[in-house]
Amino acid sequence: MIFFDIERKYIIAAVLLLIGLLAGGFILFRQKNAAGFFAAQISRTFGGGQWAEIKPRVGNDAGAGEASKENNGGDTGDASQEKKAAKAEKPAVIWCAQKNSDRFNKKVIINEVSWMGSAQSYSDEWIELKNMTLADIDLSGWQLQNKSQKIKISFGGSEVLPASGFYLLERTNDDSVPGVAADKVYTGSLGNLKEALYLFDGGCVVEDLVIAAGKWPAGDNTTKKTMIRAQDLSWQTSIQPGGTPKAENQ
Repeated sequence: MIFFDIERKYIIAAVLLLIGLLAGGFILFRQKNAAGFFAAQISRTFGGGQWAEIKPRVGNDAGAGEASKENNGGDTGDASQEKKAAKAEKPAVIWCAQKNSDRFNKKVIINEVSWMGSAQSYSDEWIELKNMTLADIDLSGWQLQNKSQKIKISFGGSEVLPASGFYLLERTNDDSVPGVAADKVYTGSLGNLKEALYLFDGGCVVEDLVIAAGKWPAGDNTTKKTMIRAQDLSWQTSIQPGGTPKAENQ
């Protein structure tokens, strides 16, 4: 008799629990993601040992991302993680090996270098490239480095050097050359002695270079006259202090 009472209590408890779960499941099923939640509760109640909650699948399409922004007033945690993952998967730049050569393509040249900075600041350094051809040149994959690699510049796919045009790179910010907009801003400083600049194309072929075995081949640190390319591509000192950024050399 005692055994029967115990069995009946368990049966009644189990039936009530099942009814409660079914009723709760019916309500939750009508809510978003309820199916996964209900399945998890069944697993938790009647399964043996450990169980895992079944979470709703997060869509990764553009529409889902936009909906998340609208509902939450910005990127969700998942969207933020996706952005971080995409950034981490972005291929790292493989830097070209520096090598000296007497033969260059010279479709693009290092045309002018303000290695001495300006009268306002020695940090106002800048480098100018020039397209020597009559066609636009896509700089995707190109690189510019100095000897110590404190300057390591990688060009992207949207950067184009116009036919017979100039490309101005300014150090730290766009104030190194007042009144002239930089095409690209870089970090790192040029040495006044024992320095070099290497320009590589997208295949790591040396396009142009300048070597300062001791001093730079031209330019004046006192008068702040820049180092410019002559018609024969030799180096000379500019006529005027500050040189001629994004303009023909004088």
